[in-house]
Amino acid sequence: MSKADLKAGLFLCRCGANIADFVDLERVASVARNRDDVAFVKTHDFLCSVAGKEFLRETLENNIVDNVIIAACSPKMYEKAFQKTVSDAGMNFAKVSMANIREQCGWVTKDKEDATKKAQMLINAAIKRSAHNENLQQQSMDCLTDIIIIGGGIAGMESAIVAANAGRKVTIIEKEISLGGGIIKIEEIAPNMECAPCLLAPRLSAIKEHENITVVTNAEVTDLLGFFGNFTVKVKKKARYVDDSCIGCEACFEACPVSCASDFHLGMGARKAIYTAFPGSVPATAVIDRKQCLHFTDDSCDACVASCPFQSIDFDETDEELEFSGGAVIVATGYDNPDSSLVKHLGYGAIENVYTMPEFERIASSNGPTGGNIQSSNGGKPQSVAVIHCAGSLSKEGIPYCSGICCMTAFKVGEMVRKQSPEAVIYNIHDRLVCSGPQEQAFYQKQVDEGTNMLKVNSLSSIALKKKKEKIEVSADGITSVEVDMVVLSTGLVPAEGTEKLAEMIHADTNSAGFFKADHAILHETGTTVDGINAAGCCIDPCNSATAITRGFAAAGDAIAKLIPGRKLELEMMTAVIDEDICGGCKLCIAVCPYSAITFDPEKKVSVVNEVICRGCGTCAASCPSGAATAKHFTNDQLYAEIEGVLYE
Repeated sequence: MSKADLKAGLFLCRCGANIADFVDLERVASVARNRDDVAFVKTHDFLCSVAGKEFLRETLENNIVDNVIIAACSPKMYEKAFQKTVSDAGMNFAKVSMANIREQCGWVTKDKEDATKKAQMLINAAIKRSAHNENLQQQSMDCLTDIIIIGGGIAGMESAIVAANAGRKVTIIEKEISLGGGIIKIEEIAPNMECAPCLLAPRLSAIKEHENITVVTNAEVTDLLGFFGNFTVKVKKKARYVDDSCIGCEACFEACPVSCASDFHLGMGARKAIYTAFPGSVPATAVIDRKQCLHFTDDSCDACVASCPFQSIDFDETDEELEFSGGAVIVATGYDNPDSSLVKHLGYGAIENVYTMPEFERIASSNGPTGGNIQSSNGGKPQSVAVIHCAGSLSKEGIPYCSGICCMTAFKVGEMVRKQSPEAVIYNIHDRLVCSGPQEQAFYQKQVDEGTNMLKVNSLSSIALKKKKEKIEVSADGITSVEVDMVVLSTGLVPAEGTEKLAEMIHADTNSAGFFKADHAILHETGTTVDGINAAGCCIDPCNSATAITRGFAAAGDAIAKLIPGRKLELEMMTAVIDEDICGGCKLCIAVCPYSAITFDPEKKVSVVNEVICRGCGTCAASCPSGAATAKHFTNDQLYAEIEGVLYE
């Protein structure tokens, strides 16, 4: 049968008033019925409804057509559902073409006459294209049920525990030397002032003992391949130079002659060249800082070897390249604190006793550099403290957004200082305050009732700090200047270092602030724009610990619900294909493929598409100079026909 003899069945959807009120469907149907390439025209109120899909199926079973045209909403909404219905009626799913006359006509074109003409144009394009449709074969493979989690903070740990308790094998990949994330560096969590280590310790213990959880720390993801149900994550695990027999007894710490600044204490405390992140860390295994260790710098020391009761030191250990497979990936990479340059205008780094909020948290923590003793640089307890809200935030030069959680964190300063110095005077200097919910509002009121002075400024940019003898003078438009012993800068949260690189690697979108973009801000907050890759915690946007844990639950639950043991995974049908007889072996397709789905056959000297990995993006087809690479269901003939349908009646 020639293409000129092919007949299409056209289904028009009124979509309630969404299409019917803006497009003259009667005229569209009348014109279509007079076409030689249209067998029939049917109209329904809601084709996507159960009744609508049944109407579609019955119509196709009772009429013989070569192709099906559905003029309705966006293909993203219901194309797969319509393809299944057409398959149920005995036709190949690839025989379906959709014309979007809702979003592209009814919703954006005010004039009904113009909207109707546009609808006819899109339908004509779909009919022309359908003449070149070819059957595609659906393929399937087994679905993996293991889960890979990138990031071992509180959200990633919660996801791991939930998934592991459901019987799934879980691998946590963490870039730091221990699990814990940001919560391990704070003492109490507002607004209830919960003990952070008390919340963390049971989870660390549960992960350490769980047979279904594998922890890989001091590691970074180098590549991610595959798709929902079949991901492969490549990881570079850095050498620790201490093997797994280490139990973190710390005997080597005393023997090590080297002291250096501690990252864990944000540079305010010291550690040895061999160290653990904190007592009780998971894993407990110590790590040697190669840049500081005298064995590596000048081969003058092996004190840790002599002091270790378990012979755990291994100076010959090397970095490892590892691979892990799973059906879903949960990204829980957390957040970072902003660069100090954003708060230099507030005296940070120039005026003594000016600290960022994360630094104050370390000072106030029992496992911090001062053992939890809040003190000024001279060792005395501050009797007056100013907390500056939105430091470096809500400005074009700094963080342009409100992180939403900093006010609660800032209120903790007064609470914690007064525990040690009940008579201390606290000032919270702010532009606006964010208290979401009754508990946060009650915490704010508690601070006011206990004597915290809430000082509202006219503008954040007017806040200035000046050293005045032993005091720090804080001034701003709208308030009387105050003199204090210590200033705490309440800074916001920014995306974790490497977020953009990771997003590119996994082909996920980021939002305007640089965090991972949710699949849907309301309906699927813990989903990313890539099917099978979820996000948890602060990598979506700044949130408090409770929300981070909830997101961890949600991300794991979403993955578990989809990764059903024994489930067959339907593969992408509209993949690329390379004609070996035409391929010149230039490898350009390999260079441009964003999914690493193309390899080179050295014997045949041609490129080969792995259809299991290919997502049918068509990048290779667009760049192939010889025309050897084509995209199934998006061939040149189909695209040219569709363009012709748009341009000509």
